[in-house]
Amino acid sequence: MNILDKAIAVFAPGTGLKRANARAVLDQYQERDYAAARHGRRNRGWRSRSTSANVEIAGALTALRDRAREFVRDSWQGQRILDVLVSHAVGTGITVVPNTGSDRADNRFRMLWQDWLGGADAEGVMDFGAMQALAVRSMIEGGESVLRFIDPGIDQAGGLVPLWLQGLEGDQIDSTKDRGLAGDNFRLGVELGDYHRRQALWLHPEHPGDMTLAGARNSTRVPWADLCHLYRPLRWGQIRGVSWFSAILLTGKEDQDLIEAAIVQARTQASFAGFLKRQPGGTNVLAAKKEEDGEKVTKIAPGTIADIGDSDIVFANPSSQSSFQEIHVAAMQGMAAGAWLTYDQLTGDLTRANYSSLRAGKIEFRRLVEQLQWGILAPRMVMPTVRRFTGRALLAGMLPQRRGGYPVDLIMPANEPIDPKKDMEADIMAVRSGRMTPQEFMSAWGVDWRKNIGDVAAFFAVTDKAGVALDIDPRRPAQGGTQRVEMEQQP
Repeated sequence: MNILDKAIAVFAPGTGLKRANARAVLDQYQERDYAAARHGRRNRGWRSRSTSANVEIAGALTALRDRAREFVRDSWQGQRILDVLVSHAVGTGITVVPNTGSDRADNRFRMLWQDWLGGADAEGVMDFGAMQALAVRSMIEGGESVLRFIDPGIDQAGGLVPLWLQGLEGDQIDSTKDRGLAGDNFRLGVELGDYHRRQALWLHPEHPGDMTLAGARNSTRVPWADLCHLYRPLRWGQIRGVSWFSAILLTGKEDQDLIEAAIVQARTQASFAGFLKRQPGGTNVLAAKKEEDGEKVTKIAPGTIADIGDSDIVFANPSSQSSFQEIHVAAMQGMAAGAWLTYDQLTGDLTRANYSSLRAGKIEFRRLVEQLQWGILAPRMVMPTVRRFTGRALLAGMLPQRRGGYPVDLIMPANEPIDPKKDMEADIMAVRSGRMTPQEFMSAWGVDWRKNIGDVAAFFAVTDKAGVALDIDPRRPAQGGTQRVEMEQQP
């Protein structure tokens, strides 16, 4: 009880008791507060704000994007992170397989799609697979990437489906088109409708960093239906993306400085320095002498000790103690975790790895990559492109109208097994037990199962006609057996 409570208790004991009990209950609730939410000595340097995702992004978007690109340009870690993530998420391109239920419709769509892949780029440089990889790379590095649909004329398309894709960096989104400046339905260059439904992006005609007059021109409105805006949402209501390197940039920069300091230290320790001490006015016993040809020479051969008379030489003895290895490994482990990778994927260091640790790490990594593939790339890049392609092919008369349309399946890049034999046996058991379908089994290796079955049937039809028996024939016993396994003929 405090002084006031004690004074009240003297004249009104009942009231004083109630006050004491109420204060005890209040103190109890205060003690149960979250430690991380308190404002004390331990939390003195902790800064936090109750701002929305877009407010946080608006103030940091440009700085994070520029610093992430500098980190990728000047460090092998940044390049490695991008290379590994892009190669696993996209590889040579996410495969689109028609699945209409009609072989004739599937073949017609497949032929048009395969022809179009090589001419998808509006600049005429890359195919669609390469554009997928660059779009993902730009999204991870800069936080966001844009693919714009362009409808060329039939003559411009060169006989292909009249659809081009133009790749843009997030810099070209006009962030000045913001609430209060351009209207309440604008936020950081994104035009919003009811419930924040996307309506359009305001894009600069050229990259603002191109140092050209064109880059400084006003932005233009591009409808949302003509765009694929790729970024990773981290909070509800977030409309722009931030670099995936944002959480590891400080660690990466400090590790670069640490490596540079360690190199300077190693060079200093490798330097051999001696200091000659002699009395004032004394002669320098190591002064340059003349050879027979008259050339002045002063040198000490490795491993020799010269007699220098009354002079004294003291050699530098730099310290060789350093904690660089432990700090660098810890930094690499933290950066790898922050970038979805395992330590060995980032560094290539397999000295501490074994089959179990590699497999455990890769399982988690593949789950994260699947989130990227099926949560961002498939619904916001590949499928919108397929729908646009189908629509333009129908308008151009290259595909006939179908009641069921032209549905497709997507096949992601194959995951290379750590132990192919063990993984293959496990997959076969999964198919036989019904946990996995044969279609899923083949698609997991990045192939179109229908095309695969057709190719196998065509291959063995030729070998059977030629009377050639191969050990790879699954209808025959393995290891060179001769007994043929008759395949049941379906009615």
